[in-house]
Amino acid sequence: MTISRRDFVKGGVGLSLLSTVPFSRNVFAQAENDRIVAAAKSVGKTDLRGMIWSNYYIPMQPSMEDFRKLTGIGVGGIQDISIFDIPQRAMAEALSRSPQFDFFHIDAGMIPSLASAGLLEPLDPYMKKANFKIDAVGDYSQLMTYRGQTWGVPTDGNVHAQYVRKDLMEDPDAKKRFADKFGKPLKFPETWDEEFQIQQFFHNPDKNLWGSGNLRNRANGVTWYLMMLYSHGGFPFDDDMKPTLNTDGGKRALEVYLREKQVAHPESPGWGTPQMIPRNVGGLTVSYQYWDGTMKQNENKEKSKTAGKWLYGIPPAAMVGGKPRHRTISSPLAAILVNKYSPRKEAAAYLACWWGTLKASEQIVGDNVNVFHDAWHKGHMTSKIIQHAYSVEGLKAVEKCLQIACPPIYLTGYLEFQDQLGKHLSEAYVGQLKAAEVLPKVEEEWVKIVKRIGAPKLKEELQTYKSVMPTIDKPV
Repeated sequence: MTISRRDFVKGGVGLSLLSTVPFSRNVFAQAENDRIVAAAKSVGKTDLRGMIWSNYYIPMQPSMEDFRKLTGIGVGGIQDISIFDIPQRAMAEALSRSPQFDFFHIDAGMIPSLASAGLLEPLDPYMKKANFKIDAVGDYSQLMTYRGQTWGVPTDGNVHAQYVRKDLMEDPDAKKRFADKFGKPLKFPETWDEEFQIQQFFHNPDKNLWGSGNLRNRANGVTWYLMMLYSHGGFPFDDDMKPTLNTDGGKRALEVYLREKQVAHPESPGWGTPQMIPRNVGGLTVSYQYWDGTMKQNENKEKSKTAGKWLYGIPPAAMVGGKPRHRTISSPLAAILVNKYSPRKEAAAYLACWWGTLKASEQIVGDNVNVFHDAWHKGHMTSKIIQHAYSVEGLKAVEKCLQIACPPIYLTGYLEFQDQLGKHLSEAYVGQLKAAEVLPKVEEEWVKIVKRIGAPKLKEELQTYKSVMPTIDKPV
């Protein structure tokens, strides 16, 4: 489906809201914008074509139109495709070396695959000319890099945060019953076992209240497993690219992943976000990890029944070497990647930088109706606009999660590795495969993928993968 800019519906937060930003931040944002505009004006007027999901593009359109007015560079049309389907389409563009699309709004986990396939333009020269940097929380900007170069600009933080029902946790009767039963106070879960205990305690299908609001479908469940694997000290491969899932950490992560079936809705293995998010926002679940943007839906007082009834924080920890290790995951991390074969690649690069500025990204992320873009910029953490959308407490949790965010399998072949893991996890979750068979079978398939791509190539990429992993076990 192709949508022109004139056909697009209006969305986003009005620029007038930006008047609430403190003066110093306004000055900084204006200087940043001026530098990008100055660099972009040398390119000349042009219309770009992008491959992007309309759910993401709607709140990006107002800032794009601002850029068009200042530089003559804008988006003339898009190919409207789900972010979950764009990776396959982008790979097809790489194979054909097509100049049809100037940019792709895609999961940054695809950077190794697409860069090694020759599709992507490195952005460092354009960022240098515009004196632009990706001013992300912690080391989050590293998730845009590959082999020492920058290949994307994020528009969406998209980390998993921990959600727990505040109204249930603070109920005096529940607190007494929990303390009487377990001999300890009812509090925000620090470990995976503590969370499961809370889920079990409140789980009550007769009242349509379910302990878990997590996803376990084939397409998305793998994201939860990888987060748990990293938390338990695991990593998908050793230095020789031999799979290392069938280890103590991988097995324990699988146990945590599968046991949640006891407190989940029986139909949930087939659910994705369209089914699960309304249930979570509607107060039908107790505790879960989910993309942080759904905080904006929870806290939308005009549309949510549970506004003000949530506790937010970082996902639970596992004990690694006697110390708690907290990890979250960012997938899909939506970013603008530029097509190397495009004759308008310089214009596309400057538009990408523009969307990554504090001013534009604040406008994009602050939309609490079109909530696909999540906070990531340092400036978002003190923005009144973003605080209003997330709640102050929610945004503090996001800032902490960004400090411990991990990528998915950050290697060429990302989609293949993830698909095999997702397939076997899904089969085990619905009882088609024994738990003990899952990890050996996945490793067997991964060995084939490594052989096809080439172990020497992947061993080189493995260093980048390791370098973008968080270096702290608990955020400050």
